[in-house]
Amino acid sequence: MYLNILLYVYSLCLSIFFGSSIFIGYIAAPYIFKTLKSRHEAGNMVGALLGKFSILGYITQAVMIVTGYILYAKNDASLSIFVLPLIILIILLFSENFVSKKLNILKQQMGSIDETPQDDPKRKGFNSLHKWSVKLFLLNELLCLLLFYLILIK
Repeated sequence: MYLNILLYVYSLCLSIFFGSSIFIGYIAAPYIFKTLKSRHEAGNMVGALLGKFSILGYITQAVMIVTGYILYAKNDASLSIFVLPLIILIILLFSENFVSKKLNILKQQMGSIDETPQDDPKRKGFNSLHKWSVKLFLLNELLCLLLFYLILIK
């Protein structure tokens, strides 16, 4: 009985994290960049959303790691149920504490991204880091899809 509750909590956390990432990445961020006149303002707003999303991610992944480990230890799930949230958490921590911090430093140095020329070294560095940030975000979404699959085939 309690294993079913653990699997329910695990699935709920996975759904919350994945759903939030879809909402931010494919609905909120594009809408904000379309609506606000300044890319600088839009970037600040999306950055703030991503900061809140990271906190949500830390909480959901911590719960998934604990419940996933218990499910694995009780032979009720594969090791992947425990390991994949750990990988997602590591990616989140790296993205928030390395990539996002460097992006913020570059944004401060540039002042306004709207007024910084495309060929400016800081702008190029910002664009490169932004691409990495997006790739890490997508990687976490793909890992979530894999987790959904693993839960469904159980």
